[in-house]
Amino acid sequence: MNLRKSVFASALMLGSLAPCHAAELLTRPMQAVHDFFDALGRQDKPGMLAVVAPNVEVISMHQGQLRRRSIDSLADAVAAHHGSAIAEHIYHPIVQSDNDLVVVWAPYKFTIDGRVDHCGTDVITLGYVDNRWLIIGLSDNERKENCQ
Repeated sequence: MNLRKSVFASALMLGSLAPCHAAELLTRPMQAVHDFFDALGRQDKPGMLAVVAPNVEVISMHQGQLRRRSIDSLADAVAAHHGSAIAEHIYHPIVQSDNDLVVVWAPYKFTIDGRVDHCGTDVITLGYVDNRWLIIGLSDNERKENCQ
């Protein structure tokens, strides 16, 4: 009887730890996402590319039009921006994961000098490559209205 109680208590303890462990595991891929947007705000091309797999294509929906550009082209455009401070802020991310694949769905606001320029949703796919999390896909949509 004592063994049964001990096993049951251990199972309860392990079950209660599982959500914390899962949250901890998702912290690592989300750090790559935050590092990317921090580098974007600094207009730091090497910083942006440090957390992205080579040859990633950025796919954007803009007013019903599909736009594609290489991550290098996006990083070049960000690095070449002069003048006003820029930032992309994501919030309330929904994160789904399976082993070495994570997908982040998050609303965002893009600001210039602290004022919202546009907003939308980012969809960021990450893969566990060479013992680290890298962005392997980046999609978004963009709108100018309803961006409070």
